[in-house]
Amino acid sequence: MNKNFKCVIFDLDGTLINSGPDLLNSLNYVLAQNNLQRIDKNVIGNLVGGGAEAMIKKGYTHLNTYLDKKKIPFLVNLFINHYSKNCTKETTLYDGVLDILKFLKEKTFICLCTNKKQFLAEKILEELEIKKFFNYILGSDGKTPLKPEIEMPKKCLDKFQVSANQVVFVGDSENDILPAKQLGMFSVHVTYGYGKLQEKIDSDLVIEKIKELRKIF
Repeated sequence: MNKNFKCVIFDLDGTLINSGPDLLNSLNYVLAQNNLQRIDKNVIGNLVGGGAEAMIKKGYTHLNTYLDKKKIPFLVNLFINHYSKNCTKETTLYDGVLDILKFLKEKTFICLCTNKKQFLAEKILEELEIKKFFNYILGSDGKTPLKPEIEMPKKCLDKFQVSANQVVFVGDSENDILPAKQLGMFSVHVTYGYGKLQEKIDSDLVIEKIKELRKIF
């Protein structure tokens, strides 16, 4: 247990929520509007992460289809518009998330740091009834470089005036672990999400269930 931890930062997709089905439905909607075939749900783990644009690019790559860069803004808007109306239809909290948020709320600041657009992150937290647990919700604003760049998690440090060694960063992918390590935060990799780490990237702690965070607070 480390009593010095004053803040915990959570990623969203693949860490707190199982959002894959809704994200894939929106991607498939975009593909269908462009007369392309649907992508099967068994490859969702390879597509999630990095925001809508990254997911669309991965989708086109998966289908081995040329993507005109000029069309990307239009496709992103198509994706976001569909997703914003359907973002919690099949999305659920991972097992133990509600309990760990209740537990941590009594002990530390809780931040959300996601590459998902700000309004979508807030909408999802509200609809899943966990928004009240967060002291700071940080999503994509179209200006700040997305994870794995360090600017977003650094904003969390600035918000609460805490040092990096007082922060735990919990996520499922390299987008989370890399900036955490670069800044000197205690990094926690959850293995149940969509992301995978390269062998050369080691987190400070690996957990199979979110409730395991209790042992470091």
